[in-house]
Amino acid sequence: MSAPILEIVDLHKAYGDTPVLRGIDLRVRPGELVCVIGPSGSGKSTMLRCCNRLEEPSAGQIVVEGVDITRADVDLNRVRQRIGMVFQQFNLYPHLDALGNVMLALRRVQGHSNDEARRRARSALARVGLADKAASLPAELSGGQQQRVGIARAIALEPGVMLFDEPTSALDPELVGSVLTVMRDLREAGMSMLVVTHEMAFARAAADRVVFMDAGVVVEEGPAAQVFERPAHERTRAFLSRHHAPC
Repeated sequence: MSAPILEIVDLHKAYGDTPVLRGIDLRVRPGELVCVIGPSGSGKSTMLRCCNRLEEPSAGQIVVEGVDITRADVDLNRVRQRIGMVFQQFNLYPHLDALGNVMLALRRVQGHSNDEARRRARSALARVGLADKAASLPAELSGGQQQRVGIARAIALEPGVMLFDEPTSALDPELVGSVLTVMRDLREAGMSMLVVTHEMAFARAAADRVVFMDAGVVVEEGPAAQVFERPAHERTRAFLSRHHAPC
């Protein structure tokens, strides 16, 4: 079995005296889509943000492509180029068109020429179905289209693993499908993905593995069908019954 592309080992995070993560162990293997589900406040987003050091872990290790990124001497800028991140909010620059938003990191972070950045940005926009929206400003795009620009911006850097933090939670229901379709396409293309989501149908249909978190711990994990159809823990069963995902 191949080595994990992302490995979280005994991860702890506390704010003052308040523990948020209480010893998380989780692995994502190359080409795997892992969905993390659980109630609000269970630490899912905090865990994800620790994976690229947007949040500083209190203890534990995070290893990306064999590199322990919690070490003091790690080159964080280089590491972050290998970890794509898509947030709940789109975080696009309003004065730049879709192409400009995707080009920015290619030029500033990776140092590509304008021509090369433009080529890569156009390719990334095409992958998310927005080749025809390259010249559109964010205000001219729907929420779903803005989120797909955000995904294009992340994949243009050719990361080793993609992190998604509730990528559809800010979208109107009719726009959710277009974003989930792009995520399915990325999985089919072999992208390694760790996805925090409340979209139970997506997790059930698309995930290789599902992780259920509650109160800062991993309560249960396994193949999607197993977790949804035969959950081993009462907390998992109770959560799924509340979220209309019958066991």
